[in-house]
Amino acid sequence: MTIGKKKFTSKKISIYCSFGIIASVLMGGCSFLPKEEPVLAPPLVEPAQLDYETAKVKTGEIIKRVKGSGTLVPTSHHDLYYSKDGGRLKKVHAKEGEFVKQGQTLAEVETGNLAFEIQQAQIELKKAEIRLQQMRASGADSYSLEIGRLDVQSLQNNLSYMNNQLAESKITSPIDGIVTFVTEIRQGEIVPAYESIFQVAETNQLQILYTAMNANDLADVSLGMDAVTTLGGKEVKGKVVTTPKDIPADVYEKNPDLYSKSILVEVKKMPKDVKVGDMASIEVVTAKKKKALIIPKNGLRTTVGRNYVQVMVDNTKREVDIEVGIISSTEVEVLKGLNEGDVIILK
Repeated sequence: MTIGKKKFTSKKISIYCSFGIIASVLMGGCSFLPKEEPVLAPPLVEPAQLDYETAKVKTGEIIKRVKGSGTLVPTSHHDLYYSKDGGRLKKVHAKEGEFVKQGQTLAEVETGNLAFEIQQAQIELKKAEIRLQQMRASGADSYSLEIGRLDVQSLQNNLSYMNNQLAESKITSPIDGIVTFVTEIRQGEIVPAYESIFQVAETNQLQILYTAMNANDLADVSLGMDAVTTLGGKEVKGKVVTTPKDIPADVYEKNPDLYSKSILVEVKKMPKDVKVGDMASIEVVTAKKKKALIIPKNGLRTTVGRNYVQVMVDNTKREVDIEVGIISSTEVEVLKGLNEGDVIILK
């Protein structure tokens, strides 16, 4: 019995030892796995301070003006055209910008054998006149003399008609002036009736033509407004004599892109030695007000039917609706919504 008890104890000890070895191996195996690094908290970042460009509402004078460079153009011009269809353009004798004399031929259409037929008609008329003289000298009866006179009259009428046709085949300048327009119709092409072939302008009366970048720039320009111009280094006074609203409809349709953006200024005392095409500066004041509340134009913000600004109040950005008055190229008059000294944010 004693021997059996010893054996049981030895076996139990062996089992415990086996479990111990296995546990040691398992615990030792954990040392082969990588160690996890501790998770670090993200650093605290303070939001960046926003820097706004600002301006204070101020009181001062605001002026709205149209200002730029124009060109000297003739006050009036003559449109030259053919009154009949069907002629083919034979030759153009003048070009745009050329000075021409009164009666100078500018263009002509084909006339076929008309010149030769006129020569022949002149000969036939001369012969008829000689026959009539012979009848008178020989004492011919009244019937023969009347027929002779009618023959002469008929040939005179025919010759006059052909001479008129020849005259109508040519366009001549009615004045001494400058050619300001030449047709794009080319030699050999049909010339439509009443289509301008040339424009010839008088050069003794000039105006300043100013063309803006867009039509809205001239919205406040009215007939009769004063203008200050500089011509040949001299400052002279003038008046607005034509605006886009004053252009006749038929003229406007010829060049709407030009006439919708142009004004004409008449100078009271035109300096000497100026000519068509010379440059002249102009300035037309369309609105002016003293002691107005003013903000920079780049501070005004707009949406459909709304004008507003952004202001800084206790370091907080807010939107404030305003009512505007005069708007110049750089400034805006504020009628309601702001006070002098308020700080607005610029765009």
